[in-house]
Amino acid sequence: MATLTLLGTAAAIPTVGHDTTFMLVAGDESTVLIDCGGSPAQKLEVAGLDIEELDYLLFTHRHTDHVYGVPLLLLNLSLLGRTRPLHLAGSAETLDVVRQLLSTLHWEDWPTPVPLVWHEVLMRYEALIADLPDLRLSACPVPHFDLQAIAIKVLDKKSGGVMVYSGDTGLASRLARFARGADVLVHEATGHVDGGHSSAAEAGQVAQQAGAGLLVLVHYDARDQDLRTLVREAEEVFGGRVELGRDFAVYEW
Repeated sequence: MATLTLLGTAAAIPTVGHDTTFMLVAGDESTVLIDCGGSPAQKLEVAGLDIEELDYLLFTHRHTDHVYGVPLLLLNLSLLGRTRPLHLAGSAETLDVVRQLLSTLHWEDWPTPVPLVWHEVLMRYEALIADLPDLRLSACPVPHFDLQAIAIKVLDKKSGGVMVYSGDTGLASRLARFARGADVLVHEATGHVDGGHSSAAEAGQVAQQAGAGLLVLVHYDARDQDLRTLVREAEEVFGGRVELGRDFAVYEW
């Protein structure tokens, strides 16, 4: 059975106890980091996960709070002596930004850089990201201001369970179709911004239309003093089980 560990749950401004949103998916054989904020090595250690087991780093889009931890992650892996390649996947635009970030820090001149394998994710519905021995990863473009982010679907081949993460997105009908029957739907709840972000109620709408088993809200304003209102707003529309995502929470499917 695959597991999802939330390593951060806040929107772009972190708080004590809430890092920016990123997460780790672990199957029987593969581990995939989705986005890369904060200090990934430290977060993984707190969660009891092994950074050296990481196989894939998958980006939903190029915005700072989703990619800024990459150089430190690679530095840590390098200092730990990793020689096994790390696979990086994302849109062409996002991978270009990550390459520029590493180039600015002269990654190519580091004493023992970790070998990187780059995978462009095509911006089309149900695009294959990776077909791993235990997990199948696919993508769906979603609207996010002046760019397209990607929602991510993870199928556990052994259990048949499905987890879908919305990425940063405004309300998109194709997302509900993409998430149809998901056991776990992890959806952003930043607050409604036309074409950019979703409210908790809109996340509930997607979950209701998709027939999801569980809705987990992430990428919310962690400075809010009463985050329980987000759960209530989503529950009113969804009618199903809703949880507020917390850093280091673990979900199985």
